Amino acid sequence: MIIIGEKINATRKSIAEAISARDEGHIIATAREQVAAGADYIDLNGGDPNPETEVANMEWLVKLVQDNVDVPMCLDSSNVKAIEAGLALASSKPIVNSVTLEPERLESFLPVLSEHECMVVGLCISDEGMPRGVDDRLERSVRLIEQLRGIGKKMDEIIIDPAFLPASAEPDSGKVVCQAIAKIREKFPEVHIGGGLSNVSFGLPKRKYINLAMVSMAIYSGMDAAIIDPCTPYMVPMILAAEAVCGTDQWCANYISAYRDGRLG
Repeated sequence: MIIIGEKINATRKSIAEAISARDEGHIIATAREQVAAGADYIDLNGGDPNPETEVANMEWLVKLVQDNVDVPMCLDSSNVKAIEAGLALASSKPIVNSVTLEPERLESFLPVLSEHECMVVGLCISDEGMPRGVDDRLERSVRLIEQLRGIGKKMDEIIIDPAFLPASAEPDSGKVVCQAIAKIREKFPEVHIGGGLSNVSFGLPKRKYINLAMVSMAIYSGMDAAIIDPCTPYMVPMILAAEAVCGTDQWCANYISAYRDGRLG
């Protein structure tokens, strides 16, 4: 499982304030706690209404975080200039989150992605909007993979995000996205599948319980990458347990190792 720590995101009030104030201590502490909890990558989103400010935010975040943790970055922005700035500074192979099938975004992102060694999240959004069913997610996955393969990305450098939608607004969204994950996994066994899983709990109380349920179901369906808060109690143990039960953790080796290291709580 590729665990991408989601907490350094300017949509969070405390993070937006820390970025604006250039509060290094808060950002470093947030990055380090996610790595300690089990994050393999740290997501960096310095979103700002001013595009130039967002570029400066990304540059500051990349320099600061990669100087203070030993895991790679996930560069998260719809602003291609911010992505370009982050890629130029990345000291180890990052993930870019994300490219979509929206024509303007696709056309601006592909040339930049082709010039850099990076993994890429392909999000199943098109100019028709968010996907609603299983078949449209699969069809969009096919198109995203074709586009990314066309610029030289290897299958295992691609992460397909099937679009996790809020269960509060789409009652069967969890079931549908799991069915889509299974279909994508069957057709493309070499790609990674996952994304912003915690979107499923948006608008609900005690969101951690929804997220824990979703991660277990999605792993069973074939998910092997997730943008989550690894500091959520029991989140990483749940991931390890789900992989052990599903057989993706051969002989339960990772689960046993985590137990011996005291990482299961």
